[in-house]
Amino acid sequence: MAVTDFADISASLRQSGLDRPAAIVDLDALDHNIRVLRNTADSDLTWRLVAKSLPSVPLLDYIQDALDIRNLMVFSESMLSELLVESSSDQLLGRPMLTKSARRVLGHRPNASKQVQWLIDSKERLIEYDELARELGISLRVNLEIDVGLHRGGFAITDIPMLDAFFRDSDRLKLTGLMGYEPHLAKLPSFLARASKSKFVRTYHAMTQWAATVGEDLVLNTGGSLTFPSYTSGGDVNEVSFGSVMVLPSDFEQSSKYGFVPAAYIATPILKLLPGNSWPGLEFLSRFQRGRTDIVIQGGYFMGNPVYPKNFGYSNVFGRSTNQEIWSGKAEHPIVPGDVALLRPRQSEFVMNGFGPILAYRQGQPLCEWSTLPH
Repeated sequence: MAVTDFADISASLRQSGLDRPAAIVDLDALDHNIRVLRNTADSDLTWRLVAKSLPSVPLLDYIQDALDIRNLMVFSESMLSELLVESSSDQLLGRPMLTKSARRVLGHRPNASKQVQWLIDSKERLIEYDELARELGISLRVNLEIDVGLHRGGFAITDIPMLDAFFRDSDRLKLTGLMGYEPHLAKLPSFLARASKSKFVRTYHAMTQWAATVGEDLVLNTGGSLTFPSYTSGGDVNEVSFGSVMVLPSDFEQSSKYGFVPAAYIATPILKLLPGNSWPGLEFLSRFQRGRTDIVIQGGYFMGNPVYPKNFGYSNVFGRSTNQEIWSGKAEHPIVPGDVALLRPRQSEFVMNGFGPILAYRQGQPLCEWSTLPH
């Protein structure tokens, strides 16, 4: 199992002159996770990478090349617009997009009509997209969001008659598949999960049986970083999505049971070293701080938890800060200003593309800068 050497990452970053907060991807750990993925996901299913969780074209390319994946799931107008230039992948929207945004994308990226599966979650949005397609004089590929138990919107079995009439009448919208997201199945207690799984199976089966009568070569997508290993070929599902599991932020720790390891970190310079630091207004209690050290990092309130220097954590005295956050602990090794502190992020989306270029680290090799995608 790949074990990240925090001290080596910190030293490499200091040697490179890091003077800002940055997102780091550990390529040695990522390679390990790629091997685990190959042994965990059913290779007879189609695999789709979630771009918001791996928000960098070089990072996506690295994983796509290693796993021979050519499909992406995208969630925002800005990211979709850029990926339509950078990638020839089939792109399934992971959330519905307002038609105003879709019109802009289609206006700037003509290939979107053939490359994108627009996610539709309601009768109203179905009508809006049909009107948009007619207005632009084009056909659009649409994928239906179905409610398989998460209850965050989408179509139900009772909507099948309406959907059937609509698609048999429409000459502008082509049904390309179904998407049923089910992260709740990995988080419910077992006695509730069993009932919810049965509902998922019933709903997905009924919807796929109908969809097969109005569409061909359908993308039948489900899963996520917490649930994709539970699906195998031969059933109603033919595609699973995953993203965060490839870098395993702490919110996805549950997937470590399969062998996945953390591969993404937040790094930031240490600005100040305050051994035996007194508590504000309680200087007379400073003797209780003997043997403890406060360090002041550049920035703060990052979406993650400290992992290096070892035995340091957020200060309960000074609280959180976005400016000069203070960590407190017992230093096992000498620390000096300019050293680099590391955090393990709780999630990868909105974190890995929040600090400028990602720094790609591999032990014993120079750091590389990887461009990031917009939010």
